[in-house]
Amino acid sequence: MGTQVAERKTQVYFPEELHRQLKEYARRNEISMAEAIRQAVRRYLQDEGLSASDWENDPINKIIGMAKDVNVTDGSENHDYYAYGFPLKRKFRKDK
Repeated sequence: MGTQVAERKTQVYFPEELHRQLKEYARRNEISMAEAIRQAVRRYLQDEGLSASDWENDPINKIIGMAKDVNVTDGSENHDYYAYGFPLKRKFRKDK
């Protein structure tokens, strides 16, 4: 049994000609248009020296859900402090 990877639905708009070319490419290669797009994006990120894990491991992702911590009231303004340790713009954090 293979490992399932979580997927997120994304809506993309293409100019008519690019859409036609994508559809033809997918037909010729016997893959879905979605798979053709995934392959193209993977190739692009690889060419740029990026990978999905670069995005997943970015410290900025630590702020997801931080609003559950009732002591943090300034996450929208001081997200760089909470994610990267940069100096606070203004101190709003309540003492514990």
